[in-house]
Amino acid sequence: MILFFFPVNSLVIEDKEKSYATLLGEVWLKIEYNHSVEHSEVIEIIEVNSSGMFVRKMLWKDFGAGLPEDIQGREGDYYYKLVDQSLGKSLDYWFIPFNRAKIIVNNRTVLTPRGPELVHFRVKTCPLLFVIIGRC
Repeated sequence: MILFFFPVNSLVIEDKEKSYATLLGEVWLKIEYNHSVEHSEVIEIIEVNSSGMFVRKMLWKDFGAGLPEDIQGREGDYYYKLVDQSLGKSLDYWFIPFNRAKIIVNNRTVLTPRGPELVHFRVKTCPLLFVIIGRC
């Protein structure tokens, strides 16, 4: 029973309606959305560990305001750029309905904000029981 109160590192994702939590180990976060200015698909791939969140790759279909111009290659219909940028342990994304955002953790969709809403991403230490029930 005491094991359930053991502190563990976790990724917590919350919007105004839902909360999702997972134990940290090898966790990959993918944020897919339609760019609100350029109206094209964007995918951000983020590695998450106990040190924080790190952008590793960005994929996009068009060029324009707020999108990278320094292409490193093509992957299917997408341009891509490999990135090594720390985001820290806290990240907030504002989504609107047009974004049709999908939050994917280790290839499983865990949140699809219907927006407009703020989605919070946190690397936190929580009791194991709270992570199991998805609330941290």
